Amino acid sequence: MRGRPVCILCLLLVVFLCVTDWLGFSMTSGNPLPEPVQTWIKKHPESTICGEVVRCQENENYQSIYLRNTYLIYNSEKVSIDEVKVYMKNKRLPGDLPKAGSMILVSGKLEEIEGPRNPGEFNSKNYNACRHIYYALKKAIIKKQSRTHSAYGQFLISLRERFTEILETVCDSEAGAFEAIVLGDKTNLDPELKMRYQMGGIIHILAISGLHISLLGLGLYNFLKWIGLGIWPAGMLALVIMVQYGMMTGGGVSTMRAVTMFLLSVGAKIVGRIYDLPTAMAVAAILILVESPAYMLDGGFLLSFGAVTGVGCIWPLIWEGMERAEKRKSTGRKFRQSFLASVVVQLTTLPIVLWFYGEVSVIGIFLNLLVLPTVGVVLGSGTAAALMGLFSLRASWLAAIPGRVVLGTYEWICIAAGRLPFCTWVGGKPQIWQIAGYYLLMGGSIWIYRVYCMGKENSVS
Repeated sequence: MRGRPVCILCLLLVVFLCVTDWLGFSMTSGNPLPEPVQTWIKKHPESTICGEVVRCQENENYQSIYLRNTYLIYNSEKVSIDEVKVYMKNKRLPGDLPKAGSMILVSGKLEEIEGPRNPGEFNSKNYNACRHIYYALKKAIIKKQSRTHSAYGQFLISLRERFTEILETVCDSEAGAFEAIVLGDKTNLDPELKMRYQMGGIIHILAISGLHISLLGLGLYNFLKWIGLGIWPAGMLALVIMVQYGMMTGGGVSTMRAVTMFLLSVGAKIVGRIYDLPTAMAVAAILILVESPAYMLDGGFLLSFGAVTGVGCIWPLIWEGMERAEKRKSTGRKFRQSFLASVVVQLTTLPIVLWFYGEVSVIGIFLNLLVLPTVGVVLGSGTAAALMGLFSLRASWLAAIPGRVVLGTYEWICIAAGRLPFCTWVGGKPQIWQIAGYYLLMGGSIWIYRVYCMGKENSVS
């Protein structure tokens, strides 16, 4: 932490949010609306609200509209209720759905989003609270709709939908995985495939993360420099494009974290400064938590930052100690480095995985040695297929072949791994004191190991 004031500020923010949650304030959990408003909504569920359309979503069962800057009329006053998810009573044709940025007046049954009723059930209440959504309007009917809308916002949504159509046309059964990896859309992902990836410990590749942003962003940055643009033009153009990519893919927490860290990485290159990963991670965490403190209890947030902490902060300390203790470069050094890095990430995120899922993939340590070096093929192939599909479906189909082969290999190894008796370990949900003790023991072990390696280095010299 020495020389890293931003990291200290991030820790203070985390402590502050934990203390306020323990004292009963609704910053990280609970409904932030005034109690009289909550009571009024419970007594008058049939409500009319007005809000700005963010996006529309459709599946086989229902159509939904996400609203922001939403308010309802309470005692002749407009009361803000943040964002609301609206479930339409009757399905509309895609062309009749309101466009992004338009204002709509809609009526229906307003209900507070409920938390999980059973242990281990998905916590939709906290998931939506991270996105400032505390209520859902069901059996909704649109009363009025503005003619004006956000042309650019609708363009990004239409572009994403077009890319989805292209991938579904040329990728057949692998389309769902491509859409998740390239576009951050898991709507069409096969539940059985998702379960196989989870048991194999490689489900993280289905979320847009630092790996995806680094491959696309740095690849774009290096390409722009290669065609003759200087550091400043290439960096600024890459930054702008990646921010738009993050907006188009929905702005999930792992995407926001990755894009923020990418901005700082390229920004450091532009101004000629050294990029510091812990500081960049702290900046990303502060921005996310200030915008929405509820992310403190979100599994995606904790797993995303936990994995980066393991690979970017803890692993370098261990590897530095190993290099000090071993002066000679032994055979298999690269493989050992990759394997141990995978183990460190697994151990760093172990309590988080058990807290949210109650089980952890043991075989995932080994499968990630194959998956991580090759996921770039899937990402590059899917991105090329989506872009080429705008001009030629034949070229798009050819571009998707390498990625489809790799995805088929992933599915095959996950099926094979799932048949092993030790594939997953069911540890149950740990207690808070157990998690705290685990990380204290882990930190103490790393400190003792580093002291041992430094002592061994001094004795050799």
